[in-house]
Formats: sequence, structure tokens, C-alpha cells
Amino acid sequence: MGFEIERERLKELFQHTSDGVMVVDRALRIVALNPSAERLTACSADTAVGQRVCNEVAVCQNAEGFELCETACPGLAALERRETSAVLAVNLPGRGGQVAPAACVPMEAVDGSALAMILIRDVADRAALEEEILSIERIDRVSGLYARTYFDDLYRREVRLAERQRRNLAAVLVSLSGEIVDAPEADQSIRVVGEAVRASLRKVDIAGRYDHATFAMVLLDTDSDGAASLVSRIEARLTAQRAEGRLHGDLSVAYGVGTVSNDGYAGLIRAAKHSIKRVP
Repeated sequence: MGFEIERERLKELFQHTSDGVMVVDRALRIVALNPSAERLTACSADTAVGQRVCNEVAVCQNAEGFELCETACPGLAALERRETSAVLAVNLPGRGGQVAPAACVPMEAVDGSALAMILIRDVADRAALEEEILSIERIDRVSGLYARTYFDDLYRREVRLAERQRRNLAAVLVSLSGEIVDAPEADQSIRVVGEAVRASLRKVDIAGRYDHATFAMVLLDTDSDGAASLVSRIEARLTAQRAEGRLHGDLSVAYGVGTVSNDGYAGLIRAAKHSIKRVP
């Protein structure tokens, strides 16, 4: 009874695991594959069962990308010598040559004949998760703008590129002040200002939350007039948000601008910060 339960559990695992599972016989023909293997290889069970796994469905590779079919086939190693190949890469022709990590494990049929199980790791979810984590690290969760560290990287890159190409750059800083900035509801004000900043930018501009109550923007091919135009757009949106009741309390907003023509490439942010201090 216990064995039957385990068999049912194995069936469930075979059918529902996110990793691809293929079973091959001594001729390296596929005898079974689960739904995940169908998805990962882009081969249906109806057409794949009975095919040789090599070349048609999956091509095993070593770390350098060389095919193992003729030199060190992991399937034959599992079938003939009962060896497990725990670290492999398989090229999936049906998926346009996408490469996925895999393992090859020896097993036996009910009648005792040798089989090999090829496990193909589904890395799509992991890649999406890593990208999501990376996005979270890049984006400030309150303002929706780039986080300071990532903004600094982009800023340095834009300065180097503009300097090589002798292109105009401008920096605009938006500084918030007032008791609301340090109040428990500060996040709401910061979020609303972040929305106004994002909506006012062009696609080529970058913006980040520079510190708790300061936003920084770098504008490509922009002079002082272009920076002033951006400030006007932000201020108009903030005025509309105040009228809608989305900005509350004693929030004050000050702006600072730095330009290449006045401050040089390396001095943009510094000049913008200095000008904020002089805003009443």
C-alpha cells in the first residue's frame, strides 16, 4: 500500500514539476516526457516519444559549449555504466538553440532494463525573479524613480558619454522641505512629487531619488532654457495635484539647476545643489 502511494506521488511530481523530465532507453529513444519537458523543448509527447533525444530534442554540451554526443554521451554513461552526470548544459533546437542546465541520472524500468532520466532545469522563473530583484534594487519603492546608487551609475555614464561627444547636459534638483517631509505621511508627498517628475521627463532623461527629500534629474542635449522648461512642467503638475488635494501640509518645493556651459561636466550636480541652497 505504501509503495503504491509513493508511486502516485512520483506520478504527481513527474506531471507537475516545473523542471523538464525525459526518460530514454538504451537506444537513446524517448520513452516518456512530462508537460514541462514538452514546454521547454517545444516538442509534444505525441511526436517526441520514440525519437532519439540527440539532435532532435536536446543536444548535450560541456561548459565550453562542445557537443558531447560523440565523445562523452551522458545518456550512455547513465545507461551502460550507471553514472550520474550532475552538471550539464543542453541545447534545445526546438527553442531556437536556447541552452538550459540539466542532469542525467540512471534508472531502471519495471522489467529491470536500463533507462536514463534527463532533468532539464527551468530557469525562466529564476531569471524573471532575478530581474525583478534587480528592478527592485534599481527603483526607489516610494518615488518610483531610480534609487540613489543606480542613479549615480547612470549619471556618471551620461557625463562620460556627453563629454566625449561634446554634448550639452543639464542637471535639475528638486528639494522638498516642511514639517510634512519628516511626518509619518511623508511617503504620500514623496510619491506624488515622484509622479510629477516622471510625467515631466522625456524618454532620454534620467531621474532618481537623491536623498530622503531630494530628486535629481540629468537631461541630455539640454541647456538652461530646457532645464527651466522642465521645472515649469513639474511645477504645473504639482499645482494641479495640490488642487486635487493630493498634496497636503506645509510642503515647499525648491529647484536647482546646473548646466555644462556654466558648471562643466563634472560640476553639474554640485552646482544644482548649490543653487538650491540659495532658493528662498
